Amino acid sequence: MSTVPLVSVVIPTYNRGHCIGACLDSALAQTLGDIEIIVVDDCSSDDTAARVAAYTDPRVTYLAQPSNQGGAAARNAGIRRARGEFVAFLDSDDLWLPEKLARQIDGMRQAGPDCGLSYTWLRCVDDEGNQTMLINPDVDGDCFERILVSNFIGSFSNLVVRRALLVEEGGLDENFRSCQDWDLLIRLCRRARVHCLREYATLYLQSVTDKVRISTNPRSVVQGHRRILDKFAADYAALPAPVRRQAYEVFMALFAHSGSVSDALNMGWKRAGSGAGPAELGRCAHLIARASRRKFNQQLAARRAA
Repeated sequence: MSTVPLVSVVIPTYNRGHCIGACLDSALAQTLGDIEIIVVDDCSSDDTAARVAAYTDPRVTYLAQPSNQGGAAARNAGIRRARGEFVAFLDSDDLWLPEKLARQIDGMRQAGPDCGLSYTWLRCVDDEGNQTMLINPDVDGDCFERILVSNFIGSFSNLVVRRALLVEEGGLDENFRSCQDWDLLIRLCRRARVHCLREYATLYLQSVTDKVRISTNPRSVVQGHRRILDKFAADYAALPAPVRRQAYEVFMALFAHSGSVSDALNMGWKRAGSGAGPAELGRCAHLIARASRRKFNQQLAARRAA
């Protein structure tokens, strides 16, 4: 193994002492051993520090944040500490299969120097380890338009990026409380080609009990998607009309599911203004009705809880 590692693994964590060990074990079990692992503790109040301290492998580094600053800041702290040619992200409740990194690095090298990032397919599991779904997008190469439509990569834990590209892009935008991964991916895909490892090499936890995940907070999710629309407004406006309408439908469905009627209506107007036909307009009406029902149910639940 060289003095400077090939891959820097950045693991942000907050109050996940109960699962950080399994996460670290999966990183240390990689067949590509030329790695460093940087655990960035976002000011946990549980036994995370002690759990990490139990690891004597010199490849593991523990970095404590001075205060709780969120996932984007924690990942940026890891990127600043990273020394590898590549940076791989792994959330502390997710797991890797042993050949994940080796296969991704090989794939990126074969794809050429203009390939700046790689992702794997995701096997989603619940709190008991039962498979809930498989995520397997067949997308690679020039993905800028496709990533504007939706975050098909779906997670930080399946992502490897050239460190130089991350540094040039300034890392993650810490103004995002949610959609921070999508924001970064849009910026990366604007500049570099994408490699897809068509293997379920990442186990992604879809927990219904974990209060740490921002993705379980509808208000934060809505705010993140609004910020994506604002930040990349010119890029969405420049999309071909059919692709732009497809993107707006993805946003509209998200807003409807979250009960945000005003946002769903806004997306409906944008779709209509982009040349939506009768079938698409009917879909808009259906989503607006869904948003209204969801908002009513949320208000009713709040009144009952009061």
